[in-house]
Amino acid sequence: MRIQDKNFPKKVLLFGGPFYKLMNMHTHKPIIHSSIDQMTSDPKIVRLTFLTTFFHSMIVTLLIILNTNKLFVQYAQKGSDLGKIPQFLIQQINSHHVVLVFIIVTIILFLLYSVVYPIGLAAVIHYLHHKKGIRDSIRASWACFYPMFEFWFVSAVFSSVTFFFLAFKIFVLDGSRSIPLMIVFLSWSFIMTTVNKFKVYTRYFIVLHKLPLYESLKKSFALTSSSLKSTTKYMRMQTWLLFSFSLNLILAIWLPILVIHLAIVYNAISFWYVKIFVYLLFLFLVLAGAYMSSFIRAFFAYYWYDIFMRIAPPKE
Repeated sequence: MRIQDKNFPKKVLLFGGPFYKLMNMHTHKPIIHSSIDQMTSDPKIVRLTFLTTFFHSMIVTLLIILNTNKLFVQYAQKGSDLGKIPQFLIQQINSHHVVLVFIIVTIILFLLYSVVYPIGLAAVIHYLHHKKGIRDSIRASWACFYPMFEFWFVSAVFSSVTFFFLAFKIFVLDGSRSIPLMIVFLSWSFIMTTVNKFKVYTRYFIVLHKLPLYESLKKSFALTSSSLKSTTKYMRMQTWLLFSFSLNLILAIWLPILVIHLAIVYNAISFWYVKIFVYLLFLFLVLAGAYMSSFIRAFFAYYWYDIFMRIAPPKE
């Protein structure tokens, strides 16, 4: 395939180079090779996935700050340098008495995300299938907003992010050592993994087959059951790739994080121009993280779309 955007390979090397190199290590896998070729030949998909990735990155960042407040206050009282960046951000929020504003902003972003995510996800699938442009895809995605919104809610309930924050709150912040609670969380982990495996094709039935959520879930469960071995293999491959991508993401942003950490530890943050620089650098980290994550989402958008088109029954 020809590259439509001449600058796209440079963008990949600059912002997503580690991911691109890592994915090329697996080109012996046809499904991965096909997904890479399609993603790199069409930069529009990255712009579309950035729509949801930005809100997701912002919300996760804010939730981490809110949920680690208590923990890092304890570390600060002990004089520990651990987590100096979250400590600094939390101190800034508390010292300026903007906790309520911070919570309101988080809620507003969450509400926006609850609208943007279903539209963005449906638009990506519509774009991959029809190739009619970003605006047409977004416009068409409104037709399946309600079932996709319901799908988003189900996904949020069984999300690993939700599971992590609940477990962190109960077992780390509150220090619970309750055996029954541990059993509940282990059971929930198993249920979450199983549901996520069997609902993996739901969004494609909603968007491409124009089915409501319940029917789409039934068809996804049936399709996963009939192709359990291959679906499990693809999900295992996805888990490994996500882990590898995450390591590369950490390698890509460790230097800016180190600069912020040193500025706080050595009290250079007391200078106003350093503080402004740190704020801008932190914002850059969020945006850069969202942009690099959009490559990952674009890759997996093609990845699961190709899998679905290979194993799904024809539209009735």
